[in-house]
Amino acid sequence: MVYPVGLEVVVIDDGIGVQFQYLIGGYNQTFSVSREALEEHFGLALAGFSVKDRDHAILGSFLHGWERIRDTAARSRRVPSDHPIVLTTSDF
Repeated sequence: MVYPVGLEVVVIDDGIGVQFQYLIGGYNQTFSVSREALEEHFGLALAGFSVKDRDHAILGSFLHGWERIRDTAARSRRVPSDHPIVLTTSDF
């Protein structure tokens, strides 16, 4: 899987979402996108997947929606924060 340059993405807590860092206004902020948001807005469907395949599907869905996810993160009014900012279905 090819990620945008400099983007580090990990599946978190047994697939409850994806965590990434994004530079906003000179601040390297950690964000996460909930699995529900990936399912509702970016076509993630996990029925019947093994754990390995599940993580691959989650990351694929994240990449599919990267531009919209990036734009949503950039509009976040919660930056900067010392804690990860969770993007949920209501943010999209």
